[in-house]
Amino acid sequence: MTSYKVNSYLNLLGKTPEYENLFSLAHQLRANQLTFAKLVPAHLAKHCNISRISNGRLIIMVENGAIASKLKQYSPSLLLKLQALGWEVTAIQILVQAHHLTKNTKPLAEQGCIKRKIKLSQTAQDCLDQLAATLPESELRDAIQLFLKKHQSD
Repeated sequence: MTSYKVNSYLNLLGKTPEYENLFSLAHQLRANQLTFAKLVPAHLAKHCNISRISNGRLIIMVENGAIASKLKQYSPSLLLKLQALGWEVTAIQILVQAHHLTKNTKPLAEQGCIKRKIKLSQTAQDCLDQLAATLPESELRDAIQLFLKKHQSD
């Protein structure tokens, strides 16, 4: 199905009474997320998502504790900026939801999270081989030899 057909279908579905409120909330959340991304430093914005605004409290989901800490430091000025834009927000709550953003944005392969095989230079292999040759029979020597066997250059 082409994107034009999908968009047409979603536009039509959004006009039905059963889904009108849902689509309205989704569009509002998207607009709020874009506004939020403009107000927060870019290095933080890409790791944060607005969850909801409830009883004057803006709930922000972040990827990890470091981002939460930085955002918490930035939150007083963010609160003032949001209030200046007319948002009815009196408090900001920051929740850490580990891996939420990474699971819901790109596959792990595209993010470089998949482990790659370590490539040793020929010099490193030679040095480790010499070290293993000088060691007495031991677990360390066996481990070095096994490591070299697994990482031999092609």
